[in-house]
Amino acid sequence: MKKIILIFSILFNCGFLFSQNLLHHVEPISWWVNMKSSKFQILIHGDQLKELEINIPDSKIELLKVHYLDNENYVALDVEVIERGEAFSFDIYFSKNDQLIEKYNYQMGLKSERNMENESFSSKDVIYLITPDRFSNGDKNNDIVKSLKEQKMNREDPSARHGGDIQGIINHLDYIAEMGFTAIWSTPLLENNMKELSYHGYAITDLYKIDPRMGSNDLYKELALKAKSKGIKLIKDVVLNHIGSNHWWMNDLPAENWINNTANYVNTSHTREALHDPYSVEKDVVGFTDGWFVKQMPDLNQRNPFLATYIIQNSLWWIEYAQLSGFRVDTYSYSDRVFLNSWNKAIDNEYPGFNIVGEEWTTDKSIIGLWQKPNLIQNEAVSIIQKHSSFIPSLMDFPLNEALVEALQPKDQKWDHKLSILYRNMAQDYLYPKADNMVVFLDNHDMSRAYYQLKHDFSYWKMAQAFLMTTRGIPQVYYGTEVLLSDSVKPGDHGVLREDFPGGWDTDVKNAFSGKMSVLQNDAQVFLKQLLNWRKNCTAIHNGALRHFAPTYDNEVYTVVRYDENSLVLLVLNNEKDNIEIIPNNYINEIDFKKTATKAKVIMTNNFIDLNTKVSINPKNFLLLEIEL
Repeated sequence: MKKIILIFSILFNCGFLFSQNLLHHVEPISWWVNMKSSKFQILIHGDQLKELEINIPDSKIELLKVHYLDNENYVALDVEVIERGEAFSFDIYFSKNDQLIEKYNYQMGLKSERNMENESFSSKDVIYLITPDRFSNGDKNNDIVKSLKEQKMNREDPSARHGGDIQGIINHLDYIAEMGFTAIWSTPLLENNMKELSYHGYAITDLYKIDPRMGSNDLYKELALKAKSKGIKLIKDVVLNHIGSNHWWMNDLPAENWINNTANYVNTSHTREALHDPYSVEKDVVGFTDGWFVKQMPDLNQRNPFLATYIIQNSLWWIEYAQLSGFRVDTYSYSDRVFLNSWNKAIDNEYPGFNIVGEEWTTDKSIIGLWQKPNLIQNEAVSIIQKHSSFIPSLMDFPLNEALVEALQPKDQKWDHKLSILYRNMAQDYLYPKADNMVVFLDNHDMSRAYYQLKHDFSYWKMAQAFLMTTRGIPQVYYGTEVLLSDSVKPGDHGVLREDFPGGWDTDVKNAFSGKMSVLQNDAQVFLKQLLNWRKNCTAIHNGALRHFAPTYDNEVYTVVRYDENSLVLLVLNNEKDNIEIIPNNYINEIDFKKTATKAKVIMTNNFIDLNTKVSINPKNFLLLEIEL
């Protein structure tokens, strides 16, 4: 009898016999002992946790405070790491009336040693934007996952899943590297357990789990490490503003104010001007930030301190876990500004120099510039900028995108000045605290393809690419742009413009990976590959000064010069209907370039020309020269 009681007591105290599996979620799912801050917060979801006593009887960890949230099924634990030298695990004990109910083992790893400032994406890079479901199907076994709501996979349906995945990206890293891309931005890969349109990734239902149709957390880390071994950085698409309506939170909200508008659908007004408007009323501000983007995407209330901490820690977790090189933030301006400020500063504190680009979709430069982290050199403007800034390092340059597409169109009449649109836009760069860190692009996953926007004019397409790879900022190219994909069948339809990459499926007739395409598509691919690989090693483009020459009243020509102590690059765009003749040194001699040269290489032909001799440029064409010193 005594023996039976002794065994019973041992099992009870170890938490096995009476364990009720009351815990449903513990997040972050792990942490690191040597983060800069020794403190972090664990959010736990279970059954009636408010009735339990929680302890951590471990000398390596101190439990600072237990927060019982509004919902009795949630607690948040403030903990501090006491011993920070080695990885370890610790147990969290859940008891009631001095009786152990459950024990949870929490893992603590060692943070990697690295210099993020050198690893994050910058103006040295060119970003390749991929919609994974539409790029390549590397693993057919995960095409359909029975536990998830959307079972439809149909490549003929633009709105359905097509089967692309992380393995598909891994399989084609050599192609991406050989093309000359040095960074990948993938649209979200986290679980999207939605009944329809789950392929795009922006209705996240688990913030710590890669969607099993895309792969796994381990495979995502493998992608990051294999990409890095080939000189390619990985940028994660982050959604701070909202979740998917099937997120597990929605079945049991941690607090009444976890979701804006008391979890009832109220659409955002999209009136972004209210945030900066000196005459705005609170109703207009809240109408923009607290409204939902769409009904299927509940809007998160980052003013809740536990949610704010959760999101910040989730972002830090993915940077460390996957060894990421940057973030792109979806619907950036729709989140709470105070939270965004804290989020950016927390990341910069832990990973100095970690680059983040936000999506603020407006063509008003003054609005975008107010979000960017201030450049303290701008002394007179800095107080105004700091009032509005969220301290994000970079933003998507939508104004330049619009100007570039509008500028590269045929002249309607002799005095029609298209290229002046581009010049005037660049002349307003004073509105950006740091223009050379803006992400510049021709198209993305939310707009018509560049080739369609440029009316399928290959000459303008090449001019646009030449400007994009020469101007200030960080170029981003949408997958398939290199082979002239176009959404002309149904312009603007998101499913259509996110067309499958040719060759990403073993049944494809066309194959962009092997060059099995039309002559024009092959020409475009070869053209961009040459341009990208040249840019990769051109320091004047990476960090050099920029000067430009305005088109004149009777001359539709726009000229850009980039230079540093190692090289000088000259780009001349001709939108005249006739040939023009220029003498390159007439431009070079106008800038504060301290060195002299007589010859330059024509980048696209590798020929050399005399800088003091007239050079002819065909209509709707460009001249791109480099002087290496």
